[in-house]
Amino acid sequence: MHRIRNAVLVTLLLAAPSPLCAQLLRVDRVEPPNWWTGMRWNTLQLMLYGDGLEGVSAESADPSVRVKGTHPGASSKHAFVQLEITPKARPGTVTLRLRRGSEHLELHYPLEARADTTGRHRGFGPGDVIYLVTPDRFANGDPGNDSVEGYLEGVDRGAPYGRHGGDIRGIIGRLDHLKDLGVTALWCNPLVENSGRNSYHGYAATDLYRIDPRFGTNEEYAELVREAHRRGLKVVLDHVNNHIGIGHPWVKEPPLADWLNGTPSDHLPAYHGKFELHDPNSDSLTRARARLGWFSGYMPDVNQRNPFVADYLIQNTIWWMERTGLDGIREDTYPYIDPSYAARWCAAVRREYPRTNIVGEVWIHEPVYLGPYQSGSPLARGVDTHLPSVTDFGLFSAFHTVFAESASVAAVFGALTQDFVYGDPHGLVTFLDNHDISRIMFRVRQDTSRFLQAMTMLMTLRGIPQILYGTEIGMVGGRDHGRLRADFPGGWPGDERDAFTPAGRSPLEQALFERVRGLIRLRTSRPALAAGRMVHFAPEKEVYCYARVAPAETVFVVVNNGKDAAEVDRWRFSAYAGEGGTLRDLPTGVVPGGLEEGKIRVPGRGVLVLVRE
Repeated sequence: MHRIRNAVLVTLLLAAPSPLCAQLLRVDRVEPPNWWTGMRWNTLQLMLYGDGLEGVSAESADPSVRVKGTHPGASSKHAFVQLEITPKARPGTVTLRLRRGSEHLELHYPLEARADTTGRHRGFGPGDVIYLVTPDRFANGDPGNDSVEGYLEGVDRGAPYGRHGGDIRGIIGRLDHLKDLGVTALWCNPLVENSGRNSYHGYAATDLYRIDPRFGTNEEYAELVREAHRRGLKVVLDHVNNHIGIGHPWVKEPPLADWLNGTPSDHLPAYHGKFELHDPNSDSLTRARARLGWFSGYMPDVNQRNPFVADYLIQNTIWWMERTGLDGIREDTYPYIDPSYAARWCAAVRREYPRTNIVGEVWIHEPVYLGPYQSGSPLARGVDTHLPSVTDFGLFSAFHTVFAESASVAAVFGALTQDFVYGDPHGLVTFLDNHDISRIMFRVRQDTSRFLQAMTMLMTLRGIPQILYGTEIGMVGGRDHGRLRADFPGGWPGDERDAFTPAGRSPLEQALFERVRGLIRLRTSRPALAAGRMVHFAPEKEVYCYARVAPAETVFVVVNNGKDAAEVDRWRFSAYAGEGGTLRDLPTGVVPGGLEEGKIRVPGRGVLVLVRE
């Protein structure tokens, strides 16, 4: 049973009850808890939680808000009311009269005025650098919420898969660090309630309209977005359409019989294959298993093919965007979502917020299978997915091959030669690691030259770069999820040192911070790196050259994947490196050797980011 969690937004009045069964008709909760006037999504589905709701009907006391129909739930615990909010509706409280036989009650539903859109819903693009935070492991700004009555887990920082106490207040307190670093967008792993064991990560929701109280409150989340915007930072919502947590009330009391894809005792098991979803030769049952199987035994799949589920999820997404002013969305486990629903969801969100951006997590390493998910891909066969961006696991895989496995830099060249499969390769989110993948510093075995080489390529290639929290100081983490998501030093009261400050960093951490900050600022300040077209050349002797070309400038990059110093002939690249004049390396300000002989000399395991002076 859901309990009322915001009595201010939903007020219930019981009028003229039947003396024998007044207790049967009851509404405890309404989702969404409010809506707004002037929205494009103006046909609103209310889901009622309570009791005695079977056979309930509804009418509106306000002619500008019309009841289009009611629909029973799977039991007396749920019912649905469809409303049309006409253009004449004004902010205030709408009175809905619910009836069941001789029983009736009044439900007062809030309609609010939309906030000024200035500085809100801005999207993100190639000129941005996204900073990914796992909130539980970043900073603890409010130790008072470490343990909350009624929730299974308190704080145990010694448990790799336990809660460590990071929260929204801690993130707010470190926004100036992000601003100083130069990143332009903040992506937090999900912050909604996860009332279950080992769910500090946020991907096993038990309430889609409530921030987990161990992270903070809905109001604090809105404050985080406001404070980020005040500093010029965008905020990206980490959203999950595919699944919920096993502790969600829907598992025991599904609103409709097919609300979930199966039950705890009868469901398709997890199957994480993805090639089959676009393979014309794959078995239909295998494809169904990939889409309908539960993500895990404690993460039940939600059935987006049910139109009531679909409307619920779309409205929930729009509600968070409107309530807080979020700028974009990262959508989890995108291939497992029903594709027709996914396209409708993307279209609805972008219709409401045309400037916003959505990146779908598509964990596939082959570009040919990544491409069809992005809107405009020639491989989509005439189907518009409406999805602007996907996670570039193709390029990530190439980075891993080069830097973690010490293979040829041709892997990166080869990945980029396949950009023709995408609708917009510059719109892909690129990365060296994230919250699910061991950190780049761990995979290069703490070789700082390789780390910086990889970071330089990330910040100079096409796409929208994303880095994981702690990358700026070379955090190493470990192989498993619990350890790669290590606590940021200094994020907790009483920590031995505070690596958010120069004084709390080791000399190496400070040097890495300055280099990474410099690379980020290059990315966001140079038009060619932020938006220039990409031109590259096949590697020769492990030297890979590419250019970013904009109308006002050209940046020429030389990557030496070999251990020894190498030279390239400048004349071969004269269209991009120029035939004469001085070339200067932007990260260091150094003029490379060899120019007087028409060469460009690059050190072993080095990379030059050159502009002509």
